[in-house]
Amino acid sequence: METIVSKSMIAGVQSVMPVEVTQHREVRSISVGDPVGARIFRRTLNIVTYYKHAGDHSGERGWLVAGWIKESLGRALTEQPMLCGRLRRKTGEEDGLEVVANDSGVRLVEARFPASLPEFFEMVKRDKGRAEVETVFWRDIDEVDPQFSPLFYVQVTNFESGGYSIGISCSILIADLLLETDFLTKWAQIQSSLAHSQTILKPIFYLPPLKRDKFLNELARSASVLDRGEPLVFRAKTCSKMSPACMKKALTARKTADVLLFVDKEHEGGGENSTSKRGGMKVEIHTRDEVISDGDLEEADVGVLDVSLAFEDKSEGNTCWVGSISNGVVFVFPSTFGDTKSVVKSIVALPNKVTH
Repeated sequence: METIVSKSMIAGVQSVMPVEVTQHREVRSISVGDPVGARIFRRTLNIVTYYKHAGDHSGERGWLVAGWIKESLGRALTEQPMLCGRLRRKTGEEDGLEVVANDSGVRLVEARFPASLPEFFEMVKRDKGRAEVETVFWRDIDEVDPQFSPLFYVQVTNFESGGYSIGISCSILIADLLLETDFLTKWAQIQSSLAHSQTILKPIFYLPPLKRDKFLNELARSASVLDRGEPLVFRAKTCSKMSPACMKKALTARKTADVLLFVDKEHEGGGENSTSKRGGMKVEIHTRDEVISDGDLEEADVGVLDVSLAFEDKSEGNTCWVGSISNGVVFVFPSTFGDTKSVVKSIVALPNKVTH
């Protein structure tokens, strides 16, 4: 018997841009032979955190939080403007794709879920994939005109009788900015500061109760977020300088998956004195049909990816997954283990096994 999962209803959508114009617009080069086959227009990193505010039985807290997010996220984006950039085709003689930090904005979605938070968790137990997808919003990047598609979405979902969730969906082309920087921490700090300074006044961008029953039924999320895999984290020791060759050697056991290498361009060509103006990170995408060199690197610190947005309200749990998984995906970042040892960190997401 199929599990019945209620649908979240979208009450409002806003765009959030950095509060200051980005002066030096970083450009991130995307190296891929077949972008459609590599699913770069669909693949996402999804992070959801659930909250319950003490004393909130009316369900008002989530709507207030969404109003403060409009302000706090705009401030946080000034330090990571690539998150509100766009994927575009290169101009001139060069072919290919690149992400440019052009301040086009992220999408903030406000939604209602027709059940309480405990009831929702019961749905998650019965059908995790179909239930959790109702707490995030994602539209696949347009393959023809990618420059018009957001790369980052935030959905605030309000549950009946109190409780809310914040769901983040972002393109895996910029996933390192969530996993390898302190962006989420700084955003949460700004959010907390705003909430404390406005304990009496409602946020400027607060959605009033009379507007919450008018739903945008024409907005539908892409089905790619349902094709999911639970991510695992591997760390492997590597050479002192984080070159692309060293990073590739960490991929000895991922033969069935597509691989994304987040390569520091400082170690590519010009070295530390490179004056390239096209950004500090390049994304190399290798499909499972391509050969990647092997190595003997020892893996350690293996575990489930555990990332959450630490707002000050009591957390009721969190979850992470990679969308549009297909045969699997690995994304690899340069990372720092302690103060002196360089490592590569790889996030491995493989298809869930179907059992009967």
